[in-house]
Amino acid sequence: MKSGSKLLKVLLQASEKAANIARTCRQKEALFQLLVQEKSVEEKNPRFFQDFKTLADVLIQETIRHDIEIEFPELAKLVQGEETNVFSNTLGESIVVEICPSSEETTKLLTKVMGNDVVAAELLAAEVHKDIQLSDVPITLEIPTEFDINEDDLGIWIDPIDSTADYINATETVDEETGLYLSGLRCVTVLIGAYKKSTGVPVLGVANQPFCTNMDSQWSGKCYWGFLECGVGKTSISEARNVDRIILLSRFEDADVKSKLLSSGFRLVEATGAGYKILSVALGQAAAYILSKNSTYKWDTCGPQALLSSAGGGIIEFKEFIIRPNSENLSLNYLPVGTNFSNSRGLIAYRDPQILETFKCILCKTAN
Repeated sequence: MKSGSKLLKVLLQASEKAANIARTCRQKEALFQLLVQEKSVEEKNPRFFQDFKTLADVLIQETIRHDIEIEFPELAKLVQGEETNVFSNTLGESIVVEICPSSEETTKLLTKVMGNDVVAAELLAAEVHKDIQLSDVPITLEIPTEFDINEDDLGIWIDPIDSTADYINATETVDEETGLYLSGLRCVTVLIGAYKKSTGVPVLGVANQPFCTNMDSQWSGKCYWGFLECGVGKTSISEARNVDRIILLSRFEDADVKSKLLSSGFRLVEATGAGYKILSVALGQAAAYILSKNSTYKWDTCGPQALLSSAGGGIIEFKEFIIRPNSENLSLNYLPVGTNFSNSRGLIAYRDPQILETFKCILCKTAN
């Protein structure tokens, strides 16, 4: 198996282990009670200073890093994500959350972080050290074995639990006309993306939905992958249906943007979760996702952008598109710049490039 295929296999298995941890935190009572407790300063769990939601995020992030390191030691050093892995317990001790060589050792470390909650620590450690096979990952298309990639030119962005508010609250709402989820666990995703350090272009992406189907109160997920190398794309996502009039937005989108889209006959759907919205575009459930604000980050979009690119679409900067719609260099870039990891100029995610021609007439300054 060539290096690209091997890396894709590792990321898929790591994403499913992450999904298992996310599901376990919601379905095991000992962990669920920690997860849903009130997060105010007065009422948060007194056993450690940072809440359990953050610990779940960090544990998933470090598990993915650990599993990458087994096969790609140098690449694991270049994994970046949303969370820091340093916690302080009630004794004032700073503890680095990491994956230990054995389940027993990881349990011991987590017990120390969690104020001697051995039951919760054992449950988490068991999932962290579970052996996940590629056959365990809910994908619809086998990965190619001849996909090669220059691993020395790669960096990784991870969002361990995208849409954490929905992960905690789980209040599900659905747009009845489109079937798109506006909020709830189905909007939660685990996102992993690899980009080229030489260019900042995303080349491989995995998006895992841990909470896709609920049967008998047990959740199961779906996982999608895609890569683009030397202009050749491959993805597990099949052909999209025609949904050229549906646009996904955040709940806080600019009124002027919404007004222009509505006036042009688009149906607007406001949903949570950047990863979920971009994945919905990749799956052909919406024509585009538009965000004029700087409220997403590189870890939110790197993996999903690789998915979209592999399907013929992409993600561009909203504000640059408004000013210079005909520029050929509008794509989001994933090279770290200082400590600002936000997509500061907004974004437009699309699957069919033709939609951008329509947006030029509606949104761009040159059209006014």
